[in-house]
Parts: sequence; C-alpha cells; structure tokens
Amino acid sequence: MNNKHFSSSLLILFVISTFLIGACAPKVTVTTSKDPVTVVQNFYEIINSKDVEKAMTLTADDYVLNDPSGTYDKSAAVVQWQAAVDAGRTFKQTDLVDMGNGRVTSCHEIIENDTVIDKSCDNVIRVRDGKIIFDGSLPAEQIWIVQQYYALINAGDLDGSMAFVADDVKCRGACYLTGKAAYQAYVQGIIHGGGRKELSDFAVDGDKVTYLYAFYNKGGHDVVISGTEFMQLKDGKIILIESDFN
Repeated sequence: MNNKHFSSSLLILFVISTFLIGACAPKVTVTTSKDPVTVVQNFYEIINSKDVEKAMTLTADDYVLNDPSGTYDKSAAVVQWQAAVDAGRTFKQTDLVDMGNGRVTSCHEIIENDTVIDKSCDNVIRVRDGKIIFDGSLPAEQIWIVQQYYALINAGDLDGSMAFVADDVKCRGACYLTGKAAYQAYVQGIIHGGGRKELSDFAVDGDKVTYLYAFYNKGGHDVVISGTEFMQLKDGKIILIESDFN
C-alpha cells in the first residue's frame, strides 16, 4: 500500500467531513419576540455561537455595556464582545427574572477555555421594544438610570423620564414633594423653563448614587445653580432625590 497516498486520502476525508459537519450545524436565528427574557436568552445564545455581528442586531443604537473593565457605548461594545469571543469565552445566564418594564435580572458565569473566571448574581439587562439597551452590574445600572433620567429631562421627554420614577418617590432639598403625580408636575415646570443639568463624579454606595451637578440656563452658557445630589433606587426605580447647593 502507498502510505503517502493513504495519508492524503485520510486528510481529504477529514477536511470534507469537517466541512459537512459545519454546514449541517444548526444556525442560531435572531428572535422576533419582544419578550425581554427571550431576547436576553437569544442574545447570549448567539454570542456563544461566536457571531457577534448577529448578536448586536438585538441591541438598540443607544445600547450600553458594562463589564469589569469599564462601560461602553455600542461601537465600543462590539470590540469588547469580539475580544471576549476571540479569547474563547462563553457566557452562561441563569435565574432570569422579568422584573417588569423590560428589566431582567440574572445570575451569570463567564467561562474561558472551560474555566469559570467570573460569576455573580447582580446582573441586570434592560430591554426596550425587543432590543437590549443596557447590560451590566447592578451598581452600573444605578448610574445608568441617573444618566438616562436626566438625559430625558434635558431632551424635554417628561414621560420617558417618569418611567424611571417610583410611585412613592420623594424629593428633598430642591423641592419637598412626595408622590409621582406631584413630582411629575415639578419636573414638567423644569422642562418648560428650559436649561439643562450636567452630572459628574458618580459614586455608588449600596442603593444610593451620589454625584455633582450643574444646572445651566436656557441659553446653555451660565450655571444657575450647582451642588451635590443623590438618588436612592429600588428595583430599578428612583425612590428619593435629595439635593444641596453650593
């Protein structure tokens, strides 16, 4: 027998078999469901199939990713996910719970080459209209809520901002109000008056987010008032806002 010819034949058969197995491997399709848990499960199923481009079709344009190395917008998140996939990482999501309003909590494990390198049960993923808008830890979500809340107020979106506010919200310092209806009227007045609020230096302590703020006039050039503010959150909703002034 010609051993060289035999070895070449085996190699050809191996290549053909590998191609056929790959061709017959089931493809992970993108869900059309808007159910938050289904969207999250499908996203990670596609990520684990190593198709980052396809997975990102389940994210909104304003998608934010938080991981142990930082917080990223959509374009930067693509780079992060691709690097994770290239490093041989897979992601196991368990105990997914739909908390309402598109907020999904879960436990997760990050596995790199068969070794668990990170695990926790403080993961939060936000879904809006079938698209993921936030994926990260609970502390990062709390900062994201504060940022989203004020971005919506600065844009004049009263309904959008109030979606982050609890029914029994309390305001202290800048106002002394209790209840969402009273607080909404207060925020409506701020929006009507124009101007914008800019935030910096965020710090998280348990369920509280503290930050510095500066409120600019309608023209956007002069600071009307500035100081320190904190928000207390519960189940993804703002339950207390308290401000002081410089």
